[in-house]
Amino acid sequence: MKAVNRRSYKNRGSRKIFRFFGVAVLIALMLGGLTSVLGGCAGTRQAIENREMSLSAKMSDTIFLNPEVLEKNNRIYVRVTNTSDFQEINFAQLLKNKLAAKGYAITNKPSEAGYIVQANLLYLGAKKKDLTADGMLVGGFGGALAGSAIGKGRRGPALAAGAGAVVGSVVGGLVGSMVHVDTYLGAVDIQIKERVPGGVVGTMRTNAKQGSSTTLKTTRRIESKFQEYRTRIAVKATQTNIDRVKACNAIAQMLGSKIAGMF
Repeated sequence: MKAVNRRSYKNRGSRKIFRFFGVAVLIALMLGGLTSVLGGCAGTRQAIENREMSLSAKMSDTIFLNPEVLEKNNRIYVRVTNTSDFQEINFAQLLKNKLAAKGYAITNKPSEAGYIVQANLLYLGAKKKDLTADGMLVGGFGGALAGSAIGKGRRGPALAAGAGAVVGSVVGGLVGSMVHVDTYLGAVDIQIKERVPGGVVGTMRTNAKQGSSTTLKTTRRIESKFQEYRTRIAVKATQTNIDRVKACNAIAQMLGSKIAGMF
């Protein structure tokens, strides 16, 4: 009889232990699910706040043009290249329209122009993990399109918390799959040549690599009728469920307005 009582006591103790761990796992599942649902609510709130497209622009270097030249010769020659993945836009015509709207005459003869505007549309598309608007400006004109540092990985959560996140993601994932905040970027390099009375004199230095261990350095004296200015402009567009074509066109419009705004 005593042996039976001891076995019964052990069984009751085991059931208590199992119930304890069962309750602990259930609480972890509920907390993990609640966290995911709250995260989904925060994501939904952010999506609502970004329902309208927002645009922002930054310039790597400020350019000041000579107002006397602008007054004497308002003819501008424009040459644009597009090396981005978005080829569905005529950025050259867009820029010409922006300048013409400000009262400047567009000419096809650079020899007659008071200003020569050269622009290269470097990037126009979705933001990437290693590509940011600020990173695009780091190198300035002619520099590489740098990005932000990729964050270091970290260990995953505990098993119970991970299980809770899986349960919660069923709810949060339904919301997240429907709405998301997107960011698109655009970057353009600009070179402006300003006709200067009497011209300018300068020196051009070239470091040309010849093989893996030899570099040829050359210097050349140059004379020009134009003073050169260079800068880079980056634009960022953010909106919930953004439309690619609409975003790229909006970015291009702002890039054109920023270039025309320097005149």
